[in-house]
Amino acid sequence: MTGETTPRQVLYALVAAGFLVVVAVLTVGAAAAGLTPRWWSLTLALMIAMSGSWMVANWRRTAVVLSLSIGVFVVWLIGTLIFAG
Repeated sequence: MTGETTPRQVLYALVAAGFLVVVAVLTVGAAAAGLTPRWWSLTLALMIAMSGSWMVANWRRTAVVLSLSIGVFVVWLIGTLIFAG
């Protein structure tokens, strides 16, 4: 993408980063409470790290970055509901 960075791109990148932070906190919380198996928490930690790394390099691609961060949240939600208990 060429041109100047817009305030909207910065805002969307921050919102996407916020989603990843929330998922990270929820993952740690579920693991600490013993709600999920260890392998699920480690898988999510790896997914969050890989997604975050890609998002740092491509933060100007707002649609993809937001979709990825929301997708990670949805994966956490569905997986945690399945594996909780």
